[in-house]
Amino acid sequence: MFEKKYYFLAGLPRAGNTVLSSILNQNSRVQVSANSFVSTIFAYILDQADNLAYQNFPDSQSIMDCASSVFQSYYKSWKGRTIIDRAPWGTDANLRILEQYCPNELKFICPVRDVNKVLASFIFQHYKSGALDVQNEEEVIEHCDELMTREDSHIAKGLWSIRNFVKDEYKDRVYFMHYDDFCDDPQQELNNIYKFLGIRKYKHDFNNIQQYEVNGVRYNDKIDKFLTNLHTVKKTIERSTYRVENILPESVITKYEHLTFDHFRNCH
Repeated sequence: MFEKKYYFLAGLPRAGNTVLSSILNQNSRVQVSANSFVSTIFAYILDQADNLAYQNFPDSQSIMDCASSVFQSYYKSWKGRTIIDRAPWGTDANLRILEQYCPNELKFICPVRDVNKVLASFIFQHYKSGALDVQNEEEVIEHCDELMTREDSHIAKGLWSIRNFVKDEYKDRVYFMHYDDFCDDPQQELNNIYKFLGIRKYKHDFNNIQQYEVNGVRYNDKIDKFLTNLHTVKKTIERSTYRVENILPESVITKYEHLTFDHFRNCH
């Protein structure tokens, strides 16, 4: 029986995560998770140290044994040799978990894109789903700020991850996938990812991309109006045609225009 390897997809949303995952899942040796709650499982287990029963009988080794088996237990039924878990693994707390409990060397794929383009993509999708009135500038501004600051915001956690990933200690453990490069030459980006992970190359079909699915399960974006179509992928890779300035108010563009990947790389 082969031993699974666990790697991680952690970067900005609306930067090609879902379509990349759908394409990688064409390869039977690779399986990429949906937005994962594995990090939450770790946190729940490790937080038991604050439990009165634990403090009354502090069996730390048993807690550590539980945490050590999380990846193997959660992915026990997954058939892939290489598992890529998608979650905000680049936050400080999650990196500490991985440093201690990931059973193999750490490697991260980090999709990046200018934040204003990320915000514009969210706003455009929320408008299409009827969840947001883009004619109401005040509502759009408030929604953008919420997307940037909310505690569970994928954008905020993605930016946090990037700030950590550009540090010298992670420079050899992260592959930054630029959204524009992926759209321009997806085969080259896939080749780069396979080389980075040490996986044999695979000939992918970029002309008949299927909706994201793994182990017979798909996203249920109907549970929330703000999720509608967020994980729907097109049959082929197409760059967005809308213009940021036609979607975002000028004040939002000005506020976040400095948040580019080059900004974080140059600040380090």
